[in-house]
Amino acid sequence: SRDSLLTSLDKGESILTDRQTDRPTDRQTDRPTELKDALIKLLQYVFGYAPVLLADITTAFRGEYITKKDSRKGTIPVILGGQEPAYYIDRFNHKGKFVAIARSGVSAGFVSFWDEPIFLTDGFGFEAKRIVDIRYLYYELKRREPELNAMKRGAGVPHLSGSELNQLVIHLPSLSRQKECIRKLDKLDALCHDISFGLPAEIEARKKQYEYYRDKLLSFKEKKG
Repeated sequence: SRDSLLTSLDKGESILTDRQTDRPTDRQTDRPTELKDALIKLLQYVFGYAPVLLADITTAFRGEYITKKDSRKGTIPVILGGQEPAYYIDRFNHKGKFVAIARSGVSAGFVSFWDEPIFLTDGFGFEAKRIVDIRYLYYELKRREPELNAMKRGAGVPHLSGSELNQLVIHLPSLSRQKECIRKLDKLDALCHDISFGLPAEIEARKKQYEYYRDKLLSFKEKKG
């Protein structure tokens, strides 16, 4: 109903219920997907965004266990969970554009973007589906790194749960709005992380500007009726 829909929006909950995600029949293979996409577009038009689950807009995969002694030296970065590649080997387990989230340890929740062959090990990877641009998803998850880091659980070596990550609610604007955000944030990101653009003080100022505009661009307020 309208009231339950608005309540879900106000709470920031996903609007894709079990009824809308039931397994399709043989004669209606794409029907649930079409209905979900139509509902998302309607909410984007009315409210400016649609609250969806990360699982609804991505295809997720988990890294593979590997040790340095089990591989040969090469040029493929091994993403072990830290902020930099752990080492380089001669094979990969994934290529193409995707977002990686570190799974365990101090860096759990660290978000990175990749568009090259890599070997993902202690982390989760997310590829974009048809209604989200992977670069937009990267910026949104990067903005929420503190939240992701706070989700880790367990004694000893804390870790993130893949099922809990999949239930993360994303406020998703239209693809055209996503691309507009990406264009602006890519430009600011380049200014912030290329030291050839200026002195350290100027770079720091650019970083603050980038973070300010990133939060503004990726935050959505409900339209007043």
